[in-house]
Amino acid sequence: MPGGCFCRDIDTAARCGGDEFAVVLSETGVEAANNVAQRISETIANDGQGPMLSVSIGIAVYPHDGERIEALLHKADVAMYAMKTKKRELRDAR
Repeated sequence: MPGGCFCRDIDTAARCGGDEFAVVLSETGVEAANNVAQRISETIANDGQGPMLSVSIGIAVYPHDGERIEALLHKADVAMYAMKTKKRELRDAR
């Protein structure tokens, strides 16, 4: 995973394709997941090397956002694209 691994032995990180990754944080609530997302964003955004990168992260929590992996991935994907749209609107407003 870019920027180092933020996973424990019980977590799973995988590349979904292209520039998309999924991280399954087992036994983790939404607050801890948000903390991990923040650390990933800060690490990638502040590495000071190479081209300017941006990160958009969507979070889904089991079972609140779904009980099947397909539903959870869909929820996270929708949240990620909402974040991308919000960032684009903020950038364009400047």
